[in-house]
Amino acid sequence: MRRSHTLRTGLAVAVLAGSALAPTAAFAAASRDARAVSSAAPSADQCTVVKNSSVGAGLGIRMTMSPQGPSVTFLDPVDGPITRLGTLDRSRPALPQDAGIDEEILNPYGSTPQLLTKTQGGNDGLYGLVDFPRLPKGCSVDKATVIKQCTVVKHEDIGAGTEARMTMSPQGPSVDFYDWADGSRITELGTLDRARPKLPDSAGIYEEIVQPNSWAPQLKSKTQGGPIGYAFLDFAKMPKGCPLH
Repeated sequence: MRRSHTLRTGLAVAVLAGSALAPTAAFAAASRDARAVSSAAPSADQCTVVKNSSVGAGLGIRMTMSPQGPSVTFLDPVDGPITRLGTLDRSRPALPQDAGIDEEILNPYGSTPQLLTKTQGGNDGLYGLVDFPRLPKGCSVDKATVIKQCTVVKHEDIGAGTEARMTMSPQGPSVDFYDWADGSRITELGTLDRARPKLPDSAGIYEEIVQPNSWAPQLKSKTQGGPIGYAFLDFAKMPKGCPLH
């Protein structure tokens, strides 16, 4: 009988101990969940900020900043958006010359763009700079979007039935080689880039990226032997305002 009593007492203590520990474990789990929610990346809406300002001559502007970059719409204080001026953004950072005013987004791919503005002509008109609103804490410019928008490709016939596809992006220049007839990639030649700017001598043709870290790299090319000289081919220019890492 004493042994049975001892067993029942031990079970009761274990149950009470479990009851005491359960709320603590639940609280710890809830705390972890709360931290996970608070550390999650902000949504696109939370990372979009808007600022209204004036640039003179009765012209208002609405400046928007988001991870996808800055944009500007022009406002009439009475009639609202001025549709004839359109919107400025990365793809159209400046108004055309016939707009009658000078408006341009500077550093459109960076985290701190500005609007260069001049609404009055002649010597009396002075340029001003208006800052875009800063992205909220935890938000940043989408680097993948910047690379995609700033990447340009140029196709060049370099002779010997070979096409060079010359790519320029914020990560620098690169070149891939393709068969001009069927469009298939010539895999044995690989890719030229900053890490590998020149084909080996065993390739049978001469291809080298000259000044791969500059804004104006070139492809030095020669696919035929003999006295024929080298060709120097320019890479395509990235859109205005794109960065080069």
